[in-house]
Amino acid sequence: MISVVIPLYNKEMYIKKTIENVLNQTFQKFELIVVNDGSQDNGSKIVESFSDPRIQLINKENGGVSSARNVGIKEAKYDYIAFLDADDEWLPNHLEEIHKLIVDYGSEANIFVTNFARKYTDGQIVPNRKNNTELQKGIIENYFKTVLNKALIHTSCVCVSKKAIISVGMFDKRISRGEDMDLWFRLARKYKVAYSPIITEYYLQDALNSCNFELPEPHKIYAYYLDFREIKDEYDYRIHKLLLRKRQLRYFFLDKNFIGGIKLLKKQWKNLF
Repeated sequence: MISVVIPLYNKEMYIKKTIENVLNQTFQKFELIVVNDGSQDNGSKIVESFSDPRIQLINKENGGVSSARNVGIKEAKYDYIAFLDADDEWLPNHLEEIHKLIVDYGSEANIFVTNFARKYTDGQIVPNRKNNTELQKGIIENYFKTVLNKALIHTSCVCVSKKAIISVGMFDKRISRGEDMDLWFRLARKYKVAYSPIITEYYLQDALNSCNFELPEPHKIYAYYLDFREIKDEYDYRIHKLLLRKRQLRYFFLDKNFIGGIKLLKKQWKNLF
């Protein structure tokens, strides 16, 4: 059995189709927890229009996506938790592939990931990794080396054991940009990752999902809280050194947020160079 957690905030134009994608899965042993994070549109009413008893709607005051996901994690009944953002798409075989990974590798791994593709508004679909060529199905030997040049985990294609996610502290509510990346790295330092090259999720690339809008204030981004004393792996170190420098350059040269750039510089001065 798998618990599915969907955070919902002002996504009324997507949520009906997203829920239908879950209900149409070939693997049907799941519960669906939708956490309404203080939405100001009709998204919660759309959720309530479904009569499937496996769907649970939780309403809360707005606290951000990390807060919403953490509420869903705490409410989850089952040992494994799959995440789905309200504007992403699961293909019908997603939970089936996740379940296969759990059956095949659950004795070794606590993180289970399928391949995903980016879906653009013009209909173009671009795989994150080419099936059966870049990575084979199985345990990822070095997660940090694998993701040095290309992402492996996207929030809507990952499933994590509840005990593992609770043991590392769940999502960091202080962070509104990179909160998912932060969690995957903390999990990967402690637990093994099992991977399937089969594409089971579409990551929607539209204006609302674009990474081109400005970074929030430094204290709300993952890079601000980086602690290199926790990093033991060479590739883990290289990834975070690069990430920190990219964020610093973005504040100064792309966003033109010089005050934000100075704040990050003061916080991470020793780690930048």
